[in-house]
Amino acid sequence: MALAAGLARRGDFAVTVLHFYPGPFQEELREAGVKTVCIGKKHRWDLAGFLIRLIRAMRAAQPQVIHSYLNEANLMAVLLKPFCGRPRIVWGLRDSQTDAHQWGLLGRLSFRLNIWLSGCADLIIANSRAGRDYYIARGYPAARMEVVPNGIDAAKFSPANGEHRGHGVFGSIGRLNPMKDHATFLQAAAVAVRARPDLRFIIAGEGDETYTRQLHALAENLGLTEKITWSGARQDMPAVYGTLDAVVSSSAFGEGFSNVLGEAMACGLPCIATDVGDSAWLINDPSRICPPGNAAALAHCMIALAALAPEARDGLGARSRQRICDHFTVERMIARTAELLGQVTARRITFITTGLGTGGAEMMLWQILTRLDRKRFKTSVIALTTGGKYAALLQEAGVQVESLDLPPGRFTFGAVLRLFRSIRRCRPEIMVGWMYHGCLAALLAKLLLLRPIPVIWSIRQSLYSLDLEKPGSARVIRALAPLSRFAKVILYNSKVSAQQHEALGYCAAKRHLVPNGFDLERWKPRATASPLPEPLGQLVEVNFIGRFGRHAVMKDYPTFLQAAALIVQEAPQTHFILAGPQVDAANEDLTAQIARLGITERVHLLGERDDLPALTAALDIAVSSSAFGEGFPNVVGEAMACTVSVVATDIGDTAWVLGDAGKLVPPKDPQALAGACLELLRLSAAERRAVGARGRRRIEDHFSLRASVQQLEGLLA
Repeated sequence: MALAAGLARRGDFAVTVLHFYPGPFQEELREAGVKTVCIGKKHRWDLAGFLIRLIRAMRAAQPQVIHSYLNEANLMAVLLKPFCGRPRIVWGLRDSQTDAHQWGLLGRLSFRLNIWLSGCADLIIANSRAGRDYYIARGYPAARMEVVPNGIDAAKFSPANGEHRGHGVFGSIGRLNPMKDHATFLQAAAVAVRARPDLRFIIAGEGDETYTRQLHALAENLGLTEKITWSGARQDMPAVYGTLDAVVSSSAFGEGFSNVLGEAMACGLPCIATDVGDSAWLINDPSRICPPGNAAALAHCMIALAALAPEARDGLGARSRQRICDHFTVERMIARTAELLGQVTARRITFITTGLGTGGAEMMLWQILTRLDRKRFKTSVIALTTGGKYAALLQEAGVQVESLDLPPGRFTFGAVLRLFRSIRRCRPEIMVGWMYHGCLAALLAKLLLLRPIPVIWSIRQSLYSLDLEKPGSARVIRALAPLSRFAKVILYNSKVSAQQHEALGYCAAKRHLVPNGFDLERWKPRATASPLPEPLGQLVEVNFIGRFGRHAVMKDYPTFLQAAALIVQEAPQTHFILAGPQVDAANEDLTAQIARLGITERVHLLGERDDLPALTAALDIAVSSSAFGEGFPNVVGEAMACTVSVVATDIGDTAWVLGDAGKLVPPKDPQALAGACLELLRLSAAERRAVGARGRRRIEDHFSLRASVQQLEGLLA
């Protein structure tokens, strides 16, 4: 009732409560603005008529989410889903251990059905950590389990004035049921009374008549008749807590999140509990936790608590209330549930990519996924190969990541099976293939699932000639051409790339262009007073020309180094900063070429760096010397965002990105590359800054990351 009323008050949700039987909370819900519908289950075997009424009521409600409570309702939610527009299903678990062994055949079957069908739920909210762990151990899907502790109304349950306190009154609150283990409570009370004859006890609750008689008989046998008040079920619980000095929970099993303990703590009462469910987490004091079924340990805790001075007991109670106010309020429960319900209504998008190591396409995927609207889209990533640098960064940002660890270029039967299992776990509504192998895997996954899931391909490079690609990649690229008609959309980050792929046979009608975007907060001009990154800070009165990117044929480091040798002849004060995977002293081919050109003292091989924004902003000129394969060159846009002048080869959409913010040269032409760099070096510092400022404005106007993310969100929606 508290949750439904709270969600309705927030205004984010239109809340309807469907209940099988009438009850006292129905009127309170209506007063709180919650629509209630009583289905009216007449008796145990009222099945057909009840189900018809339930389906009609649910269809009339047209829910986006069915949030069910307890096992029977959880099963009903799964049953109802096909009849009311296939809403999201959120189960609610309220215990930490089932007593199904005490149920009849139908009860045990119901429990088994819940385990089998738990995978149909989009989200399962347990009210205790213990409950979550118990049900996961029995087969519930761990990836869909969340814990939202019960919320305690700290205004309703607040400390009394204390006039009735200080008389050693311990209370046991809850229905009379073997799960609550009142027998151990009574045995502990008998031991405690022998040490402290002034102690008294109140047992509030009612239950099965036979069990109740057994408890009264046990109390009489233990000599507790004069020490115990049996108050029955009470509706005025705040008043009951006001008569107690402490509350004891002696449960043997099944306790999830104990409302009684939470309410008592909110009333400023110290509590003692057996280590069942989340009682230890709630109380947060090992000295007041004892093993279940251990009357001696429970009595010891009672005696120790009764021996405290009044001010010490009051301090303990004040800390108990503060813990409830800090962690277990109704407001926190409502806010966390609202957050989870918002997430579960988000559209599920799974990105399948070749890998998550260092690279422009991988970096762009990371930037996009960490900025997509979490309320609208729930993202997951499957990397076909071993996860790399961006796998950890995505996981830190809360994105679900799974690496299949496939050998590069090899699709085996086992690999297909792992892909199928991963996709089943993600349950996507849209799949996005990121790079060629990811596109192929996305189509394969759709075929395996036998569901009409839209597949988006994201092509991240230009395509000048298949002869320039690895043989395995070339085969995949060719295979994708006739398959492209099965993609819902083909997403390109480059105009040139779209034209090149369509010339190979990719479906032109599926084209959608979203250029790469740049994070203008991360890539920005260097502050004048900021120190230069190492090793640049050790060099004075020199020019810095940088070439950043992995060591690959398409990046054409040989042409860049030949140009560097020509530049040094006219501008010997120039140093060249190279960074990227395998761009280090361990790369024998690279170091040998540098030595042959006689520029070892002028070239600095930094390898893979985490401070590329700072390195880029420290350059005088940034160079992209790529010979082929670039679709949308990130290094060009990043340098422009840092107000650094750029010289780049005319590959992919470089000319579109660069505009008038630098120099464009033909690929594989070291003389042209060197000439363009020297032309910029001859400019004054102020003139170079003006060129860089034009570049920054162009990125702000046309290629910001925010704009790219918004375009992609529009497509996914």
